[in-house]
Amino acid sequence: MHILSSLSVRRATLGLALAGAFTLASAADFTGRGVFNFRSEAGCPFAALAGAGNDCNRLALDDPDTRAALDSAAHTIRFTNTRSYAGKTIVGDVLLQGSGQARNGQRVPLTFHALLSRSGSDWSVSSHAHSPVGDEFSDIRIDPYQVVVSEANNAERVVLTADQVVAALARPSLTARLANVLVQVDDNRTDGAKDADITIGLGLGKASKSVARARFRAPGAKGRELAEAMQQGNWTLELQALSGQIPRQVVQRDLFLYGLESQSLLQPLLQRGFHKNEKLVLGAVNGKGYVRYDGQQREFAGADAAARAFLQDSFIGLVLGWQQQQQPAKAGANGR
Repeated sequence: MHILSSLSVRRATLGLALAGAFTLASAADFTGRGVFNFRSEAGCPFAALAGAGNDCNRLALDDPDTRAALDSAAHTIRFTNTRSYAGKTIVGDVLLQGSGQARNGQRVPLTFHALLSRSGSDWSVSSHAHSPVGDEFSDIRIDPYQVVVSEANNAERVVLTADQVVAALARPSLTARLANVLVQVDDNRTDGAKDADITIGLGLGKASKSVARARFRAPGAKGRELAEAMQQGNWTLELQALSGQIPRQVVQRDLFLYGLESQSLLQPLLQRGFHKNEKLVLGAVNGKGYVRYDGQQREFAGADAAARAFLQDSFIGLVLGWQQQQQPAKAGANGR
């Protein structure tokens, strides 16, 4: 399960060509390890963060043996990989952005995320939905993509249909329960504070265990929309591990997804994962980006792009961005 991405961090369209990151054309083939973005006709969770192209759908390839073909006209993504893996291994993912109407009539951003894995020569897919508020949704708007994998003898198999995506988004909390995990979100804001501040827990009720805290701060930009707050050039995005049990492989994959794995300061985090109470901070002062970890801070020109990607793509980012743009929410959020 993604904790940093659900905790689950490219884009030329966000102003920086991070390693392995490109914007996809309407039909294209891709190979090699990297993270790629393509247009969402259904819109993006925070449109101003995505830019004019609405390139907030995502396709990730985790190793050089995986290939993918995007056909946006036919709304089909095909994955090919002929390597045999000794154990179950994530080889790629698809993330689709959309929205739904909550029962109170409010339109809410929704995200669908599918992980593709290989074990031996067999494919498997796990999927889940993210929503920033706890609800069920109707009038789902999302690009109707299907995901297809290549089997032996050039046979193809549909592993995910557009109808399955819509069904998962309509009841996102159910997808978490079916996966035996329910993500709980506590709003930490007090005294009318505007900047987003949440704690993430896993499990049901009293059995829920806090695993992470996340905060977005933009001094002097209170009341502004998310993109405007970041444009002021003074902001921080802080992730704190409240547990030492976040799987190392989850941390490693998130650093890959958000363009952070090559940062020398983060190599200990990449190798061993989070220790309890450790913090990872992305931020900017007067428009100059930085990354902070383990008491050290380094300049990082990609901080803005990495933060924008995290806020759009990850479950935690989705909740933070929603809180930043809304009045304090009373309902919890759902996702994985």
